[in-house]
Amino acid sequence: MDYALQNMDVGLVLLDGARRVLALNPAAVRLLGERAAGLVGAYLHDLHPPSHRAKVELLLAAAGDPSAPASACSMMVALPGRVLVVKATALAPAVAVTEGSAVTALMLMEGGRPAAADAQAVPVPPPEPLVKLPVEKGQGIVLLDPADAVYLQADGHYTTVHTADGAFFCGLPLSELEARLDARSFVRTHRGYIVNLRHARAVERQDGRAAFVMAAPGAPRVPVSRNRAEALKKRLAL
Repeated sequence: MDYALQNMDVGLVLLDGARRVLALNPAAVRLLGERAAGLVGAYLHDLHPPSHRAKVELLLAAAGDPSAPASACSMMVALPGRVLVVKATALAPAVAVTEGSAVTALMLMEGGRPAAADAQAVPVPPPEPLVKLPVEKGQGIVLLDPADAVYLQADGHYTTVHTADGAFFCGLPLSELEARLDARSFVRTHRGYIVNLRHARAVERQDGRAAFVMAAPGAPRVPVSRNRAEALKKRLAL
């Protein structure tokens, strides 16, 4: 137990009184991975879908209440292949980073993964394939058939799923969707886009840039980044 505690990576994220990210320590960057990009200066609530913001606000309110139980100041955050435990605590004004503003510290600890010493001995299972795409519609969750997705677009730490019937919010990051969707149909064309090749109508070039033209209302164009163009040309025998 002592060994595990000594080797635990503990991330630290500081928030100002307006729920804006002030700073992250290197451990937080490691734990969050690509989600850490652009976090400094972002408002915490903007990083969560509307349906989750009330839960986050309850956590932050409990962090500033000395009588709140420890369980009220903690929550679990699911990331691809692992779970983070988040504990929130309010810092005393004397150590506040921003003068005249309360500061909240979020401590991030990894759960559900073997210790570093055992990591090589325990194989990491492949991500579970997605049979349905969970998206928000109204006050509920709709399960879309992945075949109905024309293309997917990164939306901060989440994703917008574009279909012939409109766009839908998905709480999963683009990187997880890339790992869990059928690679025979879904291809990453850009750091911010995944295309469903079954809905691709044409490939066009404009100003030296390639783009997929999709078979959907308005014939949307999905960009192809230069570093992915060659692999896509081979994939499509172009």
